[in-house]
Amino acid sequence: MTSLLLPFTHGVDASAINYALALAQRFHSTLVVLSLIRLPEAPGARKPRLDAIQQSKDFLEFVQHKAARQGVPIVRVELYAQHPVRSIRTLAQEMECAGILLFVHRGAGVLLATAEVKQLLEDDSGFPRLRWLSRLSDLVKR
Repeated sequence: MTSLLLPFTHGVDASAINYALALAQRFHSTLVVLSLIRLPEAPGARKPRLDAIQQSKDFLEFVQHKAARQGVPIVRVELYAQHPVRSIRTLAQEMECAGILLFVHRGAGVLLATAEVKQLLEDDSGFPRLRWLSRLSDLVKR
């Protein structure tokens, strides 16, 4: 079965999650739900913020609940990372995902920071279907 990766670093957004679930359902795909908890980059500061941990748990639980109601298979992954974009790319390749689902609203990243979305779009050589998947929202609306 095909897998699609839904990465998250902050900002639970129900609309983006609904689109991701609709895409996974329409293409009979498993949704790999990746929640990344950012580790501080400062030397000696290795503990993540408690609110980031709670937001990660909330995101994973929300997606699991919605996916169960819609009958969409998911794989939950929670990682602690200093470099989220590198972790997203690595996991997508390791899990042989067909693509990474990225969402933007009014020029700002949704579920990910805008800078993280831009970094992922700059080098999509490992994912030839990334641009194709970015156009699928029109198909889901039909």
